[in-house]
Amino acid sequence: MFFLQTVIGDLRFCIRMLLRRIGFTSVAVFALAVGIGINTAAFTAYKSFFARKLEARDAERMVNLALLEHSGAAETLFSYPDYEAYRDGVRSFDGVIATSLPQYLTLSSHDGVVAHRGPAAGSLIGRLGLLPQASNFESAISLLVSDNYFSVLGAAAERGRTFGPADAPQSLASPSALISENYWWKRYDGDPHIVGKTVLLNGAAVTIIGVTPHNFVGTFIAAPDFWLPLSVEPLIHPASNRLQSRDHVCCRLFARLAPGIRRNEAQAEMSVVANRLRGLHDPHSDLSQPVTAALYPGSPLPVPVDQVPAVRISILFVGVAVGMVLLVACANVAGLQLARTASRRSELAMRMSLGASRSRLVRQLLTESAVLGLIAGVLSLAISWVVLQQMVNLIANAFPDQYGTFVFHVAPDVSVFAFVFLISMAASLIFGLLPALESSRSIVSAALKANAATSPRSGRRLRSLLIATQIAVCSVLLIAGGMLIHSAIRALHMDTGYDDAHVIELSVQFPESASYSDAPKASLIQILRSRLAATPGVTDVTMAHAPDDNELRMAYIAVDGEAPARQSARVSLYYSWVEPNYFRTLGIPMALGREFTAQAGQREASAIVSESAARRLWPGQSPLARTFQLGTDGQFHPATEPLPDGPVWRVIGVSRDTRGVMFDGSDSEQIYLPLPDGYVEQFPILVRTRADVAQVIGALDAVIASVDPNLAVQASTLEQLLRQTAPFISDTLAAAVASTTGILGLLLAAIGIYGTVSYVVVLRTREVGIRMALGARKGKVLALVLGESARPVVGGLSVGIFLAAGVSWLLRHILYGLHVIDGISFVGVSLLLLGIALLAAFVPARRATRVDPVVALRYE
Repeated sequence: MFFLQTVIGDLRFCIRMLLRRIGFTSVAVFALAVGIGINTAAFTAYKSFFARKLEARDAERMVNLALLEHSGAAETLFSYPDYEAYRDGVRSFDGVIATSLPQYLTLSSHDGVVAHRGPAAGSLIGRLGLLPQASNFESAISLLVSDNYFSVLGAAAERGRTFGPADAPQSLASPSALISENYWWKRYDGDPHIVGKTVLLNGAAVTIIGVTPHNFVGTFIAAPDFWLPLSVEPLIHPASNRLQSRDHVCCRLFARLAPGIRRNEAQAEMSVVANRLRGLHDPHSDLSQPVTAALYPGSPLPVPVDQVPAVRISILFVGVAVGMVLLVACANVAGLQLARTASRRSELAMRMSLGASRSRLVRQLLTESAVLGLIAGVLSLAISWVVLQQMVNLIANAFPDQYGTFVFHVAPDVSVFAFVFLISMAASLIFGLLPALESSRSIVSAALKANAATSPRSGRRLRSLLIATQIAVCSVLLIAGGMLIHSAIRALHMDTGYDDAHVIELSVQFPESASYSDAPKASLIQILRSRLAATPGVTDVTMAHAPDDNELRMAYIAVDGEAPARQSARVSLYYSWVEPNYFRTLGIPMALGREFTAQAGQREASAIVSESAARRLWPGQSPLARTFQLGTDGQFHPATEPLPDGPVWRVIGVSRDTRGVMFDGSDSEQIYLPLPDGYVEQFPILVRTRADVAQVIGALDAVIASVDPNLAVQASTLEQLLRQTAPFISDTLAAAVASTTGILGLLLAAIGIYGTVSYVVVLRTREVGIRMALGARKGKVLALVLGESARPVVGGLSVGIFLAAGVSWLLRHILYGLHVIDGISFVGVSLLLLGIALLAAFVPARRATRVDPVVALRYE
């Protein structure tokens, strides 16, 4: 009881002291709220995306199915026949479901449901250049799922009903689908008669039998537009036999553990079935190799994030960045607390002389820190929730309707409350302990002789250390952010080596119908090419993958008659299939030799290499007339494209280097091979324009309609494709994170320096008065105060620059065109921090010099 009374007394006294110094309290709470809030937001975002569970009844019983190869790699896709085997053969599962990867199906009008072209270019993501600039069709993101999908998840329809195993026999004769509530409102304005209507998806008529609940995502990270049973796959993709082929992986699998069954028990039983199934696969397939079953906690993500190095590093990067902001906030408030307690030395000395022990004073000061931390925690929780909610709404509305609705549950729960409480208490301990110990260190007799005008040397050292810490951390954050922003700007404006502004890539998608066989496709492509070539403003038309469309293919290179085997090859390089006019269309000049010769029939076994590839293969020698062979063993290649293995290729020309999607320039080492006949329909069409790209894109609808109105075409300039590449997007996101945290840290550091120097100047008012009474000029006194304030800033900058150099070395792989020491970022940030720190110190220092010396001498 006595302890409780003491605590209550401490709290009352603490609240009175905080209210008495409302300015200090407001600044301290704001600084802590920023530091705690950004960490709370990061934790909530991590929890809502990377740690989210499946949206299912008893989600803890749901698991993801995977197979582990000998290399440790996890295979998360299964064939449909294998799914049926696991569904029927593993008794430890109380239901197994299968779902395809998200599919963008063309949406057409039928039976009163009017289709329109989605405004992709008008959305936020479209305006940022991250989506195709134009398309002549509307698509809807859809998931094909097993018939028992909704029953195993325990999900019901908001309107109508879901499909189930009982619908399987008549699924092909009477195909059905569910529409998400989000898409129902966005696309059809909540039409109350939507159930029972029919839409055409990839030309197949499906009847909408139900509406899923608002924001229902199931096993996905977004609410898709439509849910269809996997049994209608032959109608959606008539040319595919994915449901019958045991060697065609198509689906992710999820299962519900049977009551009383543990994950390791089900994993053991699944491994037995997996080893039996591998004997049914093609002996030359990877699926026939020994594997071990793996069950992961149910999640929309295929594998846990700790098994994906790139994701793990990204999470670590964000965690360190927001943790550094919290460190700045703690150092900020610790400096303010130290300066404030220095002004209370007489009060603390009096309490000690009246019998209070040092531990009692430390406890009182820590109580004040804890109350500050809790107030800041509550404020940060509210602010971070509001900010995250707005960001979630922004993300959800940033994508066009056909991309589904991204759903993130950011409402605070018990774990978020616990996180905020713990981080608030930790922050209180960090910023409160050192000032409390320092303030209580003086003995009673020395404290009674001291007055408010003195500032012990140990206290000044601690304040300087706190200021230096803030500056060092801020400099690391700002320099990293500056380098990433500089890198993103350079990447956006980099010299690609080809005309990316006036070349358009057209991706053509044919209807999935038996009438569109290879011969009609090739004929339509030729007609489309000729119509495009006759379009006003078009100068050249060719077919190939653009350098920056993420379609990278690699092969092992063997020169001088060596075998192109993985073990014996000296080097592996990128290669591309191109038509003879490819270099003219993209504006890539030839450095040596000639281009390919246009001819009918089989192309010549000739090759063109880039300058960097030639230097790597034949350093210091002429590559012309040299021969080599290619091997693609173990490399990824689309099944529909030709392989370069076999022929002996002879170099006929050397082209200038181009830059593609790799920031390190490794994809500049290119080998160009002549595209064989019979594959043209597998490649995009590249169109070169004279000037106005928008005019040519605007004319595409009429051109495509004159050839075949059923063709689905998407168009983007090569400049826009560069923005859509993974390295550029990751670099941009990293720049946004680093710069945001750096700016917040800079704001906190400026507030901390201003507050600390203000308190120190107050403590030195008597000293300033004595100096001015003895004849010191105001300018000299001002320079003295600024000089002392600048010392810890310069020290912090020195440490920060050293640490930033190490950080930039770690980021070197995602920085484009920058040295490890980027002069603009390092010098610019250093001058910025020094200027802001001196400005923050200038205001209180100048105010002190304006005090009347007589008043200053009387100051106590």
